[in-house]
Amino acid sequence: MKVERSFYERETLIVAKDLLGCILVHKSKDGEISGRIVETEAYLGINDKAAHSYSGRHTPRMDPLYQKGGFAYIYQLHGYNYCFNVVTEKAEVPQAVLIRALEPLVGLELMTQHRSIDLSLGKLKNLTNGPSKLCQALDIDTSLNGIDLCEDELFITKGDDLKTQFMATPRININYAEEDKDKPWRFLIKGNEFVSH
Repeated sequence: MKVERSFYERETLIVAKDLLGCILVHKSKDGEISGRIVETEAYLGINDKAAHSYSGRHTPRMDPLYQKGGFAYIYQLHGYNYCFNVVTEKAEVPQAVLIRALEPLVGLELMTQHRSIDLSLGKLKNLTNGPSKLCQALDIDTSLNGIDLCEDELFITKGDDLKTQFMATPRININYAEEDKDKPWRFLIKGNEFVSH
C-alpha cells in the first residue's frame, strides 16, 4: 500500500526512521523497478549546516525542498551521479531524507543494465548500496526532481516494520558541516549487506 501524504508531513527524524523497510518503486518507461529502503539520512533544513537549505538558501532547483512533504528532491552530484531525497514536514520547512541504500527487489535485470553490472561475478550487493548507485539502478535523475511521491510513477509503499532492527550513526561525507557532521542522523538496518560503506 502506497504511503499517504500524512506519512511525509511529520518530523524529519521520525520519517527517516520509518522509511526503513519501506519499498521505493519506479514505474519507469522500461518497466517496474523497486527496492527495500535499508539506509537513510536526515537533513534538517535552515539550522543544519549539512543541508542544502542551511540559512534559508533557496535556488530554483531546490524548489521541491520548500514544498509540503511527499515530493522528491533530486539533485546531481557530478557526471551522471544523482541523489534522491524525500521531502518532509510542512511547506516552507525545507527538510528532507536522503535515501542512501536499497535492497533490490523487482527489476533486477533492468537494474543491472542501468548499472552495467554482471551479477554472475557476485556483485549483487554493489547494485544499490549507495545513493548514486540506487538512482542509476532505478533510472532516477533530475528529470524527476519535484515529482509527487503520492502519484503513480515514483512512489513509496509500506513494507516490513524494521524499526527494531535499526541503528543510528553520524552522517557520511559531510566534513564541511562543522559540528553538525557528528549528529547521529543516519539510520540503517543492522547487518543488512546492502548498506553503503
